[in-house]
Amino acid sequence: MIKDNEKERLLTHKLNQKLSFSEIEEKLVKVTYGLMADNVYTIDNAIPELIRIINLLELEQQAIMLEINRIFELSD
Repeated sequence: MIKDNEKERLLTHKLNQKLSFSEIEEKLVKVTYGLMADNVYTIDNAIPELIRIINLLELEQQAIMLEINRIFELSD
């Protein structure tokens, strides 16, 4: 069974994840806006940024899956 301090830690972790996703979203919007609004910011500039954003999303997905597995283990 999950204890109160564990629930608090999980809540803190989830809030940090939400912040991380918001930061990733901000980067994606910045790259998109840069491509739309600026003739100097080219696809060649955007591709490395988009690759970094994709890598950040993959890391977050892995962290979420690890947390889900940990919650299942704690629930037993």
